[in-house]
Amino acid sequence: MKFLAALIIPLIMAAGSVDQPLDDPQAEARAQALMREIRCVACENEPISQSASEIARDMRKVVRDQIAEGQSDAEVRDWFAQRYGDFVLFRPKTDGGGVFLWMFPFALLIYAAVMLFLMMRSRARTARSGLSPIDADEEN
Repeated sequence: MKFLAALIIPLIMAAGSVDQPLDDPQAEARAQALMREIRCVACENEPISQSASEIARDMRKVVRDQIAEGQSDAEVRDWFAQRYGDFVLFRPKTDGGGVFLWMFPFALLIYAAVMLFLMMRSRARTARSGLSPIDADEEN
């Protein structure tokens, strides 16, 4: 009897951990799209659609539950952002601190280009100032 229980209990636990897709194919497609936009809080660089962690499984269930309740995509994203912060979204909002996240890479690129230009101009000036005109005596 113990042997049978030892075999059945893991099967029951495994069955509970399998994601149950929504009945409506369009709603499931929306859920899958949202799951690719939401970051796993345990894995951090992996969407919840691909993560195998328990928290990701719970987050996928929340996405499906909210879509089944009729929530819009924006409402689902807002719920996760309120709960876990804007970091949980792969595409952060474009208002408030999200503007900084969107603009920082571009500002850093512009800063690097300006610094490179100034450094090259400074080297060119130094190289030109070190040269002196050749005197007629030095030519011979």
